[in-house]
Amino acid sequence: MDFEIIRKVLESDNVQEAENILEEIGEKKQKNCIQLLIDHLKNTDNHRLRNAIAITLSDIGSEEAIEPLREMINDPKTLGSRGTLFYALTPFDCSAHLEVLVHHLLTGNFEVQANSFRLIEKNINSDVKDEVILKCILKVNEELYGHKRLQDILSDALEILTS
Repeated sequence: MDFEIIRKVLESDNVQEAENILEEIGEKKQKNCIQLLIDHLKNTDNHRLRNAIAITLSDIGSEEAIEPLREMINDPKTLGSRGTLFYALTPFDCSAHLEVLVHHLLTGNFEVQANSFRLIEKNINSDVKDEVILKCILKVNEELYGHKRLQDILSDALEILTS
């Protein structure tokens, strides 16, 4: 497929046509499109197009996609629509980003938490430094303690309200 046609379709308002072309690029694993896809991933404000590009990068399977996907996960413009970005990381080794995964496990919406958990489960390995694992354990423990405290307070409030 002509590179210039792909660029024009990605820049157009026709998301359906872009999704069709992106699906074809992913199926054919066209590595020559990776940089173009990464550029559009970072620059588009269209969540649907961004998600389609993320899935295409995932389907191509090039590790060049890991860092741009991680950047977009942390970009404020993706707040509320990060689940697919996490899902797109599934085929990759994300152990170097364990702290980011734990952060989103603790702060994300349900879809983000589920995908973060799946990536943590898949990527926890002996290559992760002990100090990173310890830092993550402390964050999770702190969050658990906070919820336990809140649960106790809410239970007490519920008891007061019902009596």
